[in-house]
Amino acid sequence: MSDKKISLLNANTWIRGAYMLLFGLLLVAARLIISIVVVVQFLFVLFTGSDNDNLRNLGQGLAKWVYQTLIFLTFNSEKKPFPFDEWPAVESSVGYSARPVEDVEEGEVVDAENVVNDDIPSFTAEQSDEDAGKTPN
Repeated sequence: MSDKKISLLNANTWIRGAYMLLFGLLLVAARLIISIVVVVQFLFVLFTGSDNDNLRNLGQGLAKWVYQTLIFLTFNSEKKPFPFDEWPAVESSVGYSARPVEDVEEGEVVDAENVVNDDIPSFTAEQSDEDAGKTPN
């Protein structure tokens, strides 16, 4: 027989199961709250042109709490999330601001899909021609 013992009578396993049930129920509530934050935040942007800082911070904190809770539920951590630990720290982030089309200068790129990021290497035809003549080591 193996060295592992059956945990059926282990009190710690049953206590953890109770915590898991509690956090599973709290996740259902968190999903509802996140959905409300998403809709209200969208309405803020739609009607005011920028997001709400408090809602953005709530959404970030709640997302981090959901992550910590899922890590606990999947047995990747023994550390119980809030309310048995501190609420996750919220890092400051840049808010969203929608500019009206009239404020955009001619030739300016507005959508994020067409913005070039210099930090990300890109593949160009010139590079492929140079690399075609090289042989791997």
